Amino acid sequence: MPLSTSPRTRVAGAGTAALRRRLHEEPGTGEVVHAGASAIYVRLSDQSSDRVGDRVVGVAARGAVHVPATIATALTRLPDVAVGAPAEVADGALHVAGLSVSVDRLVPTDLPALPPEAAARLEAAAPDLGPARDQLPAAALEALAAGDPDAVASLLGRGDGLTPVGDDVVAGWLVAARGAGRQRDAVADAVRRSAHRTTALSATLLLEAVEGGCIPEFRSLLLALATGRDVPAAVDRLLAVGHTSGAGMVLGTTLGLRS
Repeated sequence: MPLSTSPRTRVAGAGTAALRRRLHEEPGTGEVVHAGASAIYVRLSDQSSDRVGDRVVGVAARGAVHVPATIATALTRLPDVAVGAPAEVADGALHVAGLSVSVDRLVPTDLPALPPEAAARLEAAAPDLGPARDQLPAAALEALAAGDPDAVASLLGRGDGLTPVGDDVVAGWLVAARGAGRQRDAVADAVRRSAHRTTALSATLLLEAVEGGCIPEFRSLLLALATGRDVPAAVDRLLAVGHTSGAGMVLGTTLGLRS
C-alpha cells in the first residue's frame, strides 16, 4: 500500500548516531505496528543478509521513553494513525502519519566503565525487583548471571509488557556486562539467534543492547554506579519506566555485575 502523496510536516528530532546513519543508509518501506499519542513504531522489512530479521524504528512525543531505535521530538502528541498503515524510510527521514521525522540532534550514547564497587553500590540501593523476578524462571536468571547463553531462550518473550520483562532483563545484562568488561559474545550470539522469539520492537531493542544501546534512564544509572553518586535516585528513575521494563533492566544489571 503506497504512502499518501499529500505534503508531510517536517519534524526535527533527536536520536543516536547509529539511528541517523540507518535513516540515511537503509531506505525501505514498512508498516505501523504500534500507534499511540506518545509513540509510533514502524516495522521495516529487512532484505539485507547481514542483519537479523525485521527492524523497528519509531517516533516519540515529548516526555515519552526514548528507546535507542526511536526519534524523540518536541511534539506534545503524535497524529492518529492506524496499525498497519504504510510507512517509509527515505532521504534520511522516517515518513509516517503525515510526518517526515529526521535525527537533527545527536544524543549521548557512550557508556562508562563500571568498577568492581558498582555491584555493591546497586545492592545498597535495595531496589524492589519482585515485579520482574517473579515472572521469570529462577534457574534461567541464575544461568544468565553466570553468562550461560542457554538462559536466553528461556527468557526472551517471557513476561508482561510491550517489551516482555524477560527481554528487558537480557538487555540489562548485555549493557551492564559490557560496562563491567565481562565476556558477552556467547550471550550476544544467542540473542541474535533467538530474537525471533519475541516482538519485532523488543528484538530491535535487544540487538541495540548487544551494541551497548539503552534508554537514557539506564545510562544515567550506569553513570551513577560508575561514580557512586546519586545511585538511589537513578534507580528510582529507571524503575519508573514502564510497568516492569525498568525493574527488568535493573535486575539484568544486578546479574550482569555479579562476579
